[in-house]
Amino acid sequence: MKPVMCITGGAGGLGRGIAACFCDTYDVVILDLEYKTLSLVAKKLDCDFQLCDVTDFLSVENAIEYVIKKYRKIDCLINAAGLYIDGEIEKNDPELIKKVIEVNSLGPINLCHYVVPYMKKHKTGTIININSTAGLHPKALNSVYHASKWALTGFTQSLQAEVSSSGIKVTDINPGVMNTKFTSGTKTDLSRSMDIHEVIKAIEFVLSFDKNIHIPEIVIKHL
Repeated sequence: MKPVMCITGGAGGLGRGIAACFCDTYDVVILDLEYKTLSLVAKKLDCDFQLCDVTDFLSVENAIEYVIKKYRKIDCLINAAGLYIDGEIEKNDPELIKKVIEVNSLGPINLCHYVVPYMKKHKTGTIININSTAGLHPKALNSVYHASKWALTGFTQSLQAEVSSSGIKVTDINPGVMNTKFTSGTKTDLSRSMDIHEVIKAIEFVLSFDKNIHIPEIVIKHL
């Protein structure tokens, strides 16, 4: 029986790339917002899918209950859903500010809230939060995005201490700028962006270790 992997933001960008990489070795369930795109990607990758708004408790609960009912477990959760915002704080759209905080910070918390109890039951599991180098240092004109990622850094590090005694590993992966549509239409300089497969290599690395070996944090930057 294959291990089971859930990936948020699985219909596009890095999430889709992760799903494509692990579909042969895991029963992959991709979670995302838009049914048509989600179903087409799942069909192409030959993996499972569920509609899920990571910012909504009930939506997350329904998606995880579907996975547990069908597969009886979740071995790996990858929180890859994310939103970006930049620019001067007074010029940031209030609705987008709220959404960025909810998706980047609250989203992983919601998923862990529902997934951790099942991992505790099996006394094993891996949670990988796709964070950012933005969660490690300040930067002008990126205050909201950095705030959302600093929150994720604090949550991840605290969760590591909370669940390690239950056999659950939590890893914070902090990439620099990636070459995806994530920052499309923003002022981000993509001249030194990295391919998503460099980040996927890091995920493969984390998952390659014995269950008793934990990699708390990985930072990936372009030279």
